Amino acid sequence: MTQVAVEGGILSYQELGSGKKTPVLILHGWGRTGAEWIKVGQELALWSGRKVYVLDLPGFGGSSLPKVKDICEYSGWVVNFCKYLDLKKVIVIGHSLGGRVGIVMGAIYSEMVEKLILLDSAGIKPRSTRRVVLKVIAKMFGWIPAKLRHKIAGKVMDEDYHNSPLLRKLYRAIVREDLIKYLPKINCETVVVWGENDRILPLSMTKVYREKIKNSRVRVVWGAGHDPHLSHTDQTLAILRESAE
Repeated sequence: MTQVAVEGGILSYQELGSGKKTPVLILHGWGRTGAEWIKVGQELALWSGRKVYVLDLPGFGGSSLPKVKDICEYSGWVVNFCKYLDLKKVIVIGHSLGGRVGIVMGAIYSEMVEKLILLDSAGIKPRSTRRVVLKVIAKMFGWIPAKLRHKIAGKVMDEDYHNSPLLRKLYRAIVREDLIKYLPKINCETVVVWGENDRILPLSMTKVYREKIKNSRVRVVWGAGHDPHLSHTDQTLAILRESAE
C-alpha cells in the first residue's frame, strides 16, 4: 500500500493496473479496508484497461482517523485525495459507507464523477415498523430511563457502532444524516447494484435510489447479501465490468 499526506492526515491506497481512460476509485464499507477489494480491483484493471485506486477510507486500515463534523467534510478528504493525485475524473464504486461518500461526491463534486456505482449503499434511512415503534415508545415513555426503554423496545445498538469504540464519534458524525436530499442532485450515470438478500440494507431501498436519481438503473446480485463482492464475486464482477465500461 502507498500512503500520502492529505488534509493534515495520512491516506493509504493501492494503485492497480494502467491505462489512460478514466480511472476507477473503489471505496469500501464501514469497519472494512480496501484490502477486501484488491481481487476485484485487479480484475477490473486487467479487463478494462483502466487504473484502479483502492482507498482505505479515513479512519480505517492505514488511513488516519479524521476530525470531521459531517459526511460532507469526510467526503472532502476523498476529494482532496483525488486532487492530490491529479485525478480530474473518476468512476466511483462505493460499497455501504463508501456509497455515502459516492453520493456526496456525485451531488456536490459532480465535475469529478464521471459515473457512480452504488453497491448496497448506505445513505438513506429505511422506513420500518421497528423504527416507527421505537420512536413512539421514545415519545410516550420519555420519563423511563433510557436503558429500560431500550429493553422494552427490544432495541439493539447498531452493531457497527457498538463494536467500534474508537470510531463512535466519527460514526455519529457521518452516519446520522439522511442523504436523500442529495440524490436528485446527482446527474451522472448511476448504477445501483444490490444483493438480493441484503439483511442490513434491504433490496426495497433500491426503489428510492431509482426514483430520486435521474439517470440511474438497478442491477441485482442474485442470492447475495450485503457483501456481494465477497460472496458472489464473479456475478458482481460481471455487473461492475458492464457498469464501468
